[in-house]
Amino acid sequence: MKRIIIVDCRADEETIKSLKKAGYTVIPTMILGCVYDAIASHADIQMHYLGNNRFVCAPEAFEHYKKFLPDSFTLIKGSKSLAAKYPADIPYNAAAVGKTLICNSCSTAIEILREYSCKGRHILNVAQGYAKCSTCVVSDKAIITADTSIAKAATDNGIDVLKITEGHIDLKNMNYGFIGGASGLIEKNVIAFNGELGAHPDGDKIKQFCNNHDVEITELKTGILCDVGTFISNIDF
Repeated sequence: MKRIIIVDCRADEETIKSLKKAGYTVIPTMILGCVYDAIASHADIQMHYLGNNRFVCAPEAFEHYKKFLPDSFTLIKGSKSLAAKYPADIPYNAAAVGKTLICNSCSTAIEILREYSCKGRHILNVAQGYAKCSTCVVSDKAIITADTSIAKAATDNGIDVLKITEGHIDLKNMNYGFIGGASGLIEKNVIAFNGELGAHPDGDKIKQFCNNHDVEITELKTGILCDVGTFISNIDF
């Protein structure tokens, strides 16, 4: 069976068709009224992949994902509810990069912190609460981000970082979106972008960086990159 990929239920039809055509099982998110509209249907706000076909999600979304995930998967109901005012909207917005978890640990769900701590993995605390939105994971050793605090912390901890220009990514009703929310690994060596890299000023650098890490690129739709929340898949490194 091809991987499952959890995708914003409001993503472009072209994006969904591209994933389904490639043979992936697409699970749509739900729209949560408890957070602001621009991110209300983003997968990286609602859930986090723990590894080994195990997910943890916001309690408000538990019944929704329980209906879609295969019976062989484990879904944990998180103890932290979501709310509109930051940082109450970021408990599940953490980025796993190999054995490192990048997050704002003060606001991250205890289920996520406990999982990584128990496995002896490094929790890298950063000021940026939207850690997953801001981090495009390229491999277990490399990321792309426009966020200065994440870039510095990751570099200091031995992660290869491509720092890109802020903006140039569309996000509904906001000034701009983020590279993590406009992408996602759909295989260990394949990263999907929700738009064309040629429309981004650092598109060539992104392509070269991915190539340097032996990661292929697939563009799911035409036009500018759009932030629809990270594509979350059951990939284990």
